[in-house]
Amino acid sequence: MTEPLGIFQKDIDDLPALDPGRFENIFRIYNKGDKYIYNILKRVNIDLSSADPETFTTSTLRSEAPWTLISHQLYGTMDLWWLIYICNKDIISSPVQLVPGGTPLKVIKAYKLRTLINEIESDLNPKV
Repeated sequence: MTEPLGIFQKDIDDLPALDPGRFENIFRIYNKGDKYIYNILKRVNIDLSSADPETFTTSTLRSEAPWTLISHQLYGTMDLWWLIYICNKDIISSPVQLVPGGTPLKVIKAYKLRTLINEIESDLNPKV
């Protein structure tokens, strides 16, 4: 049976700490037997239609690349691939699909990342 623990990975001493931008940090941990699991079906959406245009910029790829490489090139870490994908899922429907060269991507400006991640985390896990 899967039991919600109601806490995050950072709150479990037995698990390693993750970098702040990691996708896993925004989900609560579940316990199944002696294993910890995430609900990977939980959805994260960013409403670009109401977002401040100063939050985003456009980056065009020179050649085909995976989301993790794009994240590394833009932010210096592979961990933020999921934010780039969410902002562009209307043009590329799968997060495992390579992004074709020449694709213009909407990306979050680096100095806005922490604020946006905090907002997503707050929306998904409101304080009770």
